[in-house]
Amino acid sequence: MSIAIGSDIYPRIRQIVDREDTAYFSDTQLLMYTEMATDEFLQQYYTIFESSQDARDKLEKLVVTQTVSLATPFTIELSSLTEDYYRLLSARLTNTPSTNVKIIQISDYSSYTNDPFNKADANNPVIYEEGGFLKVLGLSVTTSIDLTYLSYTTLWSDLSSHCFEEIAQIAARKILQTLGDPRYQLMQAEVLERNSALGGRGK
Repeated sequence: MSIAIGSDIYPRIRQIVDREDTAYFSDTQLLMYTEMATDEFLQQYYTIFESSQDARDKLEKLVVTQTVSLATPFTIELSSLTEDYYRLLSARLTNTPSTNVKIIQISDYSSYTNDPFNKADANNPVIYEEGGFLKVLGLSVTTSIDLTYLSYTTLWSDLSSHCFEEIAQIAARKILQTLGDPRYQLMQAEVLERNSALGGRGK
């Protein structure tokens, strides 16, 4: 990931919160607020990533595809992935035929091990997350899989440039909340209205 550069966003945040009776925030303090703002931004759009084109556009730089080699016991430690893993989006066998590996929840595990009509095999492999690992069922030989996942960051500069203003607004809102500034309530109302509109927009 790239190094955070505050020289662009800090003046914008100061511009939003500036008022005669507002305390001055140092670059170190603003770094903390931009990290919190970036986290809030990501959590907001992670949850609707697969249903909203707007969210996919905003998080496009955090989508990572990595090819991994799998052998018995067909597990991948999440900490071994090259970027900070957050959520698996898709998995496909690298070699022909490039079969999709179905993503399941751990609660569905027994369905793919005990149900003879649904049992995972080489033609119907499944992948799930458990205890810091991605685990694949249905494979019997060393296999290469292409994993596509969302990565995580707290650096606003890791995001697309069109996210700049929204990150600055979130950071400013957090500062105003800390100060007990009445402008916080107005900004919060605007955020709720925007999020409500986004939720109804869908694809």
